[in-house]
Amino acid sequence: MKNLKVFGILPLLFAMMVGCSGQMEGVVRRDANRIAIAYSDSRLASAELMTVLADGEQFRGKSARLDRTQEVMKAASTPSYDNTGNFEAVQGFPGNSKATLSGNRGNVIQCRFKIADTIIGFSSGGTGICQVSDGRVIDVFF
Repeated sequence: MKNLKVFGILPLLFAMMVGCSGQMEGVVRRDANRIAIAYSDSRLASAELMTVLADGEQFRGKSARLDRTQEVMKAASTPSYDNTGNFEAVQGFPGNSKATLSGNRGNVIQCRFKIADTIIGFSSGGTGICQVSDGRVIDVFF
């Protein structure tokens, strides 16, 4: 019986460490263009994200769990304006994960996601909002 428990736990631990990959769907509010955001989720509180907007700019970055205490302290000490753009749409979204993606043409995308189960990661589903440094807002579903 002891060996059975070990063999049942090992695959679960391996799956949690390896993670998974998939795709989120996004809609740009300004022009209703649909985009895909690919993720490779490590299930250890972070994931690699990649997307290409309709104009061809490619973005790549990482997500991380959102620490509300640090966010509140940072908001109190610095203005919400970032030197890469004003991300007001993202700041008000009550997510549990955040991401910053850098573009190959100088733009930046900031995102917040509400992941259904942070232990499972993006594959558990959820919603999000992203904003490009030029002001475009993207609603995200996964």
